[in-house]
Amino acid sequence: MFKQMYLKDLKPGMVLTQPLLSREGNLMIEAGTLLTDFIIGSLQDPDYMERVLPEGVFFDEMQLNVFVAEQHGALSVEDLSHVGAEETDVEADDEQKPPDPSKELLLDPEYVTVYDSVMETLRRLLDPRNVNRGLDLDAIGQLIADRQLEKLSDGARAVAQIHNMNREGSYLLHHSLHVAILAGLMGRWLHWPREHRERLVLAGLLHDVGKLKISDDILNKPGKLTSSEMEIVRHHSAYSAEILAKCGLSGEADIMAGVLQHHERGDGSGYPSGIKKEIISPFGKILAILDIYDAMAANRAYAHKVSPFEIFDRLNADMMEDKIDAEYGVLFVKKMCHALTGSWLRLTNGEKAKIIYIDQSRTNSLPIVETTEGKFYDLAHDGRVKIVELLTLSEAMGA
Repeated sequence: MFKQMYLKDLKPGMVLTQPLLSREGNLMIEAGTLLTDFIIGSLQDPDYMERVLPEGVFFDEMQLNVFVAEQHGALSVEDLSHVGAEETDVEADDEQKPPDPSKELLLDPEYVTVYDSVMETLRRLLDPRNVNRGLDLDAIGQLIADRQLEKLSDGARAVAQIHNMNREGSYLLHHSLHVAILAGLMGRWLHWPREHRERLVLAGLLHDVGKLKISDDILNKPGKLTSSEMEIVRHHSAYSAEILAKCGLSGEADIMAGVLQHHERGDGSGYPSGIKKEIISPFGKILAILDIYDAMAANRAYAHKVSPFEIFDRLNADMMEDKIDAEYGVLFVKKMCHALTGSWLRLTNGEKAKIIYIDQSRTNSLPIVETTEGKFYDLAHDGRVKIVELLTLSEAMGA
């Protein structure tokens, strides 16, 4: 049945039947989201809800429209197919319309404007013709001071936004910006103060700047690299640290360590120094996770992008083998699962589908999705189809 519930009365298993929007109109939580302990914790957090509460409505007065199953227990896919209809409309509209990407605001125009502005600044900063003269530290400082990067990492919606962007042009520029945005999100998820977050963002933005010293013929080689070529590529994090030191950042120990160590691994199998987890800095451990995620989520000259859930499998395996930090890794995967709800996928049968629910209690969960034809698949238990990739806006809208 459909009810209005006060925030304090929300229970796991209820389903949100209305989109939760911020005061600025930004989507915070999708309609159709199954409420878990984690989501309810956010909804019962006054700091989180401060951005959502309508003018004149107090926290204790806020009510949400939810669907409550007649009997306790997990909702079935059939239950979920009716979520989103108001109680008074159920009889008049027995069949819920399937999702349609053309009817959704997959890209926020304001977000795109800021993204494009930062990208243009980054294009000038990371111009290969200027790398030997060093980076413009004043311009980088201004980028941080203007808080444009902070705007791009303001809330989990940023995850859907960067996945919906087309990565046209330089892979390095998009990858650098996306790792910086993910770094800003991680800083928020870790409840770090702003200054500490900004330093992590800066390290993420500049972590791969050393690749400007490597030939495009090597970086964009579609086939397997030779041992000598691989050795050159493995030196890029050291090149990055050299460039940062040259422009005056040598005294910034955490930033320098993060940039130098983002390919080090806890078991000593990484590079350039082969150090183990006891020596790797927090920035290095975090940037390692973000670098893996965004690299695998993008098309590169030598590899096609894969779905976030395949990346999560890789991260889980690396955590089990002590290659990446489990504390940061588990937090990242759980938060990303929450942020990916509402994103669009391509399935192995060729259908496009929208993520409507992900169980955040496990880091290897697969989502429940609904196709444009109104079919539901519980991908954790339905072996008929699998995820091929997450779709950008243009791919979701295309034929």
